[in-house]
Amino acid sequence: MRTAAGRVRLLKVLFTATDRLEGSIHSQPSKSYTIRYLVASLLSEGVTVMENPSICDDALAVVKACEAFGAKVESGEGLIRISSTGYLEVPSVIIDCGGSATAIRILSAVASLAPGITVLTGDESLRSRPIGPLIDALRRLGVEAYSTRMNGLPPVIVFGGGIPGGCTWIDGSISSQYVSALLFILPKARKKSSLKVIGEIESKGYIDLTLSVLEKFGVKVERSGYSYFEAEAGQNYRPPATCRVPGDYSSSSFILVACSVLPSKVRIYDLVESDIQPDRLIVDIVRDLGVNVRFGNGYLEIESCGDTLNGFEVDVRDSPDLAPPLASLACFCKGVSRIKGCRRLRFKESDRLKAISSELTRIGVKVDVNEDTISIHGSGRVDGGYTYSWGDHRIAMMLAVLGLGSRRGVVVDGFDCVSKSYPKFLSDLEAIGGKFSFVG
Repeated sequence: MRTAAGRVRLLKVLFTATDRLEGSIHSQPSKSYTIRYLVASLLSEGVTVMENPSICDDALAVVKACEAFGAKVESGEGLIRISSTGYLEVPSVIIDCGGSATAIRILSAVASLAPGITVLTGDESLRSRPIGPLIDALRRLGVEAYSTRMNGLPPVIVFGGGIPGGCTWIDGSISSQYVSALLFILPKARKKSSLKVIGEIESKGYIDLTLSVLEKFGVKVERSGYSYFEAEAGQNYRPPATCRVPGDYSSSSFILVACSVLPSKVRIYDLVESDIQPDRLIVDIVRDLGVNVRFGNGYLEIESCGDTLNGFEVDVRDSPDLAPPLASLACFCKGVSRIKGCRRLRFKESDRLKAISSELTRIGVKVDVNEDTISIHGSGRVDGGYTYSWGDHRIAMMLAVLGLGSRRGVVVDGFDCVSKSYPKFLSDLEAIGGKFSFVG
């Protein structure tokens, strides 16, 4: 928020010991689905009606980009209506992707379909996240694209006019978002095109999610596992009859962890049992620890006695966004918990390996970090103290969960950043009995 003088004032929130969580909420809609549906709608000829979209900062950045590319976007109660010709206009403004790496990577590829030059940028955090490998892969398809500072980082400039096509490749060990970006445009190339993914692919489930959206919009991409993809040329995106965004397991993971470590009985609507979101893994993790989780018709219900849990070991290579909520869970478990597959956390909105270690240490938790693993020595409770969000929405929510089970409360400085993915986090927490107050 801003002061009367216009200076940015960071929100400080004190989260305090909460006896019980109970009630029902609707899950934050999936940011990953919303962004992909928006891009597919932009590339479609006709009208797409998206029900239950995410209205977070990242999704709104993509809405503005779609408008800049020529689509007409209207919002109503619980829906977004996107009208597009399927052909992109040249943006008259620089595309600002805010803090969304998903947005700038997918939209940089899509910009190749506009007839002129597109410039894309983002906030300070985004301008430090790599995009060079995607630029190189686009060039192999005949697209002229550059990092404006020639350092493999945003801002990005893309010379459009279409995609000649052919064969390209990319290292899948850096980000699955590169693969998703290329999958969106391969079917629009002028000739049959292919993508080879080398290295050990990260976050495989998000590639599956992208392919499911393409299929929903009538676009076909043949695949051989996660290593090779091929698409016929000149395919057309078509709006589906229905386009409903499910709940977001990534955001809901923080509520699920809080409910696992405190006495609770909470129902979360819009979380689908059969969903392919990678972060649905959180359900299996807390179940394995003995927490009661069951699915009903359109909801998930979690119930816990708040008993101390035992330490665990999990690999988050395909679900890296679960590392922060799992770090908070580990603090309330007895013994050492190990979160593996964390190498890529250094390249998120913050250096999450460093942020997790720093903030947990600050409130009295012993943490060991190496290149790929976080080891947390849990005691069943945490003391509390003053902490910093690092401008990272998931670090902020991790610290909030810790505050709910702490002895003397946890102040989170810079809590504003949760609007990036979960703007209604505080209201949802309040609805189920979470205790917090604002610090002056």
